[in-house]
Formats: sequence, structure tokens, C-alpha cells
Amino acid sequence: MEVIAVGTAAIDVVHEVEMYPKEDSKARSLATYKCRGGNAASALVVCSQLGGRCRWLSTSTDPDKDNDAKFIHADLAAFNVDSSLAVIEEEGSMPVSYIIASQATESRTIVHSRTIAELNCESFVRQVEWYMTQNTNAPVWFHFEGRNMETVRQMMLHVRENAPHAKMSIEIEFPRYPWGLAKTLAALADYVFVSKDYLRDTVSVSSANEFFAQILKQQWDENWSQWVKAFVCPWGSEGVYYLEMDGLTIHHIPCAQLDRVVESNGAGDSFIGAALAGLSRGNAPFHLVLKTACDVATFKCSQHGFRLPCNKILEWKSALQS
Repeated sequence: MEVIAVGTAAIDVVHEVEMYPKEDSKARSLATYKCRGGNAASALVVCSQLGGRCRWLSTSTDPDKDNDAKFIHADLAAFNVDSSLAVIEEEGSMPVSYIIASQATESRTIVHSRTIAELNCESFVRQVEWYMTQNTNAPVWFHFEGRNMETVRQMMLHVRENAPHAKMSIEIEFPRYPWGLAKTLAALADYVFVSKDYLRDTVSVSSANEFFAQILKQQWDENWSQWVKAFVCPWGSEGVYYLEMDGLTIHHIPCAQLDRVVESNGAGDSFIGAALAGLSRGNAPFHLVLKTACDVATFKCSQHGFRLPCNKILEWKSALQS
């Protein structure tokens, strides 16, 4: 089953510093580097390495004319992620994230800039209809990065109405979108990934289990039973908590602890990418898929970038195929 991720691909400029600088001060960078970022693109890069067939769908400047777009498209191609569905925009520039990574606290502070237009529903429908004519009756999985939510909801409704056999997942992370809106997208998805920070800051719950309890009590007026198979809440160093709707059972998978975090940026994307690789294949039990995703995310924190070592790829692919 091919995975089409709808969301951002960006340029990340990372400054590693000993400690986060005070306001109106100067600080020396221990290391500075440029890499390809973006939630959806990073998830696809991991998914592809673990055996997934992956496509990226979003807006992009022309890679033949713009060096940032050329850099991003080349990086995706290096990981066998197809970017042919990208909608080329003549105006704006590719998103850029400036990241300050503190060694003292292992935290990361991100300043994000984008001037390129968001993908609109009309362009999404056009690209998906073209894709379907080329891949008639082929199984497909749509993963949506939960940004521009009003538009993404229309995209998800289009998929439900026109590709009823497709699977869908949604990532809910950005605090600027209220839960009252986000939950309407969640109700359309098969799998819902909700971040720890979103639950704490936007839903105002202190734990994943508190969130699940409110789901089970029908705290919110949504029909979770029609599509949703599971809510998945990665919880940093605690691992992952998840609620399976078939049986209404809550589970927790702890993760291994690292002696030293090298780079936490992209750990959540790595988790989702690994989960998509397993879920889209459909062989491994759900618990094992999420356990493997935890292992991948933990390993990501021990290195720079998203390229996984061959021995780990073989180990994780074997687990996801079992």
C-alpha cells in the first residue's frame, strides 16, 4: 500500500549551542548545518527506509529554478520518496525553520518562516484524481499533517467520499488549531496521532490516559466508532500511550532510555514514519508496530539526520513484516 503524505517539506538550519542564549546577547554556535526538514517529508523518509512506498504531496517552488526546492526534492529522491505530485507555485519560497538546539537542556527552539501558499483543496483533488487514474484500484494510505485544518478536513472528506477503501491518518500537533476543530478531522481518520504538547497546551489534559478517559466517556460529541481504529500519543522519554477503539483498551509501551541525546528534532516524525511503514504493510500486530516506532524514534535521538544504519533497517523491517 502506497503512502501519500500531505504536509510540509522545509529547509532546516540548525545551530547547536552550549546553552540557550539570553535575549539581546551573542552566542557562539558549536555547530551549524543545513538539512531537509518538515513533518510530512521527514516521516516519509523514515517510512521509505523501512520498506514503505512513499509520495509527498504539497506545494513547492520550481526545483529547476529555486535552490531550496532543488535541495529538498533531491533529498527526498535520495530516500526514494516520489515528489511528482507536488504542486508548483510561482510565488513564495520554501518553508525554512531556524532551530536553536541547546546542549545544556537538550531542548530545541524553532523559528519557522513560510511564504509559499498552502496546498488548497482544489489542487489536492486534481492531483489525487490524476494519481487514481494512473493507479486504478491500487490500495493507498493518506497521511495528513494537521496544519491548515479547515482545508485538510475538506481533503479528508473528499477521500472518504471518492476513495472509500483508502486508509487515512492524521497528525495533530500545532497548538494554534483548537481541539473543537481538530476533533472533526480525527473522527474521519483511521489512526490519530496526537502530540504530548498539544494535549497539555490545547486540550488541557495532563496525561494521555486522561485524554483517553474523556474519549471513552464521550466527552466530545463525535462519532469515533465509524472510522477511528486507534488514538496514538507519543510521550517523549515515557514511550507511547494508545487507545484501541476495538475493545476500548488503553496500552502503554515504554521506550529505552538514552545516556545522551544528540538531536531530538524529528523524533516524532521518525515515530510516525515507522508506524506508517508498519501500518501500510498490514502484517505486524499493532502493538509491535508501535514498539518498533518507539525504537526508531529513540534511535533518531542518538544521531543527526534521518538516515538509518543498514543493520537497524534490517532489524526493524523484519519486525514490521512479522
